[in-house]
Amino acid sequence: MESRFRGVFLTCADAEATADFYRDVAGVPVEPVGSDDYTYWMLDLNGVQIALHDAKAFADYSFPPNPESNLTHLYFRIPDLQAFLNHVQDVSAPLIDVDDVVATVEDPDGRKVMFGTA
Repeated sequence: MESRFRGVFLTCADAEATADFYRDVAGVPVEPVGSDDYTYWMLDLNGVQIALHDAKAFADYSFPPNPESNLTHLYFRIPDLQAFLNHVQDVSAPLIDVDDVVATVEDPDGRKVMFGTA
């Protein structure tokens, strides 16, 4: 059997606020998907999806979200670190750490999201 990586599901305290974060900070298109009964937010990056789900509606084990977790880090490649740092300041995203290659910000659920030139 062979499998193919399809995506990442992130559970969120407020999926719409988290969608706004990825749209505003990462500059990626995020769209609502689903129906009146269940809606989640999805971004598709070259066939790999990141799906943002309401933690309470997703599964019993995913609620409440644990912002203290250090297990999940997302990484986005950017062309220019200084330009990205200027952008982070413009959108008032919480900057956590910066080195020569990577800037780490925090999404509304406490996940560390890395943006780097490598």
